[in-house]
Amino acid sequence: MTQIHISIRKPKTGGLDPVTGLMRFRPVRRHFDADKNLIIAASFDADLSETGELTVDLLPTTPAFVWQVVELADSPQAYTRYVEVPDSKTKVEYADLVEVDAGTFVPKDMQGSQLLKVRHASTQSEAETLSAQYPDELVFYPEGRAKTVASQILEDLTGARAVVEAQSAVAAQAANAARAASDASQAASAQVTAVADSITESKAVVESHANEALTAIDEAVKSVQDKVSDVSGEDRTDTMPTDSADSASSQEA
Repeated sequence: MTQIHISIRKPKTGGLDPVTGLMRFRPVRRHFDADKNLIIAASFDADLSETGELTVDLLPTTPAFVWQVVELADSPQAYTRYVEVPDSKTKVEYADLVEVDAGTFVPKDMQGSQLLKVRHASTQSEAETLSAQYPDELVFYPEGRAKTVASQILEDLTGARAVVEAQSAVAAQAANAARAASDASQAASAQVTAVADSITESKAVVESHANEALTAIDEAVKSVQDKVSDVSGEDRTDTMPTDSADSASSQEA
């Protein structure tokens, strides 16, 4: 619902007097919502206060229906308007409602001519508010202000781009440093592996030479032992005594 504020005055010498009377509100046509429900706004009457003012809640209109408002319906001054009601969170003045043709729902001016819906605002904030209240209308605000806002947006985008580029450069430097550290680590690892392989190879060579030396020593010892055995056998043969018969023959001779 949108709150609509109504204020009616009549002229008097030196000023304006409030007008009291009956205001009649009736929806013209019905419409369906997004869920295909048939929406029927209720008709009602309301009295102006002693100050000539009235605030009512009206269902926002759509292209399918508008509100018929009969001003001072119980008096000879009765006047009927067909108006659009925006969907607004803030109070809207009755005088600001767009009046439309009863048959076509096309906006018209007070002389009955059809009009393009156009509103003017003095600031961007006001333009945004009016655009929210009247989504089907054109809202303009000063060109100079628009240029200023556009320039500020462009400046902000340029600054944001510079920040992104700087951050990208820092990230690239960090990536290069990490890559260099990785390369250095891989080189060091390769060097350590090469040293370890060299040590392993040297160990194998030493062990091979040690085995060869042990084999040579074993062979030398065996050779010495064999020679000792041969000498010992010859000594036993030289000192062996002769037979007793040979000894007796010797004595007889």
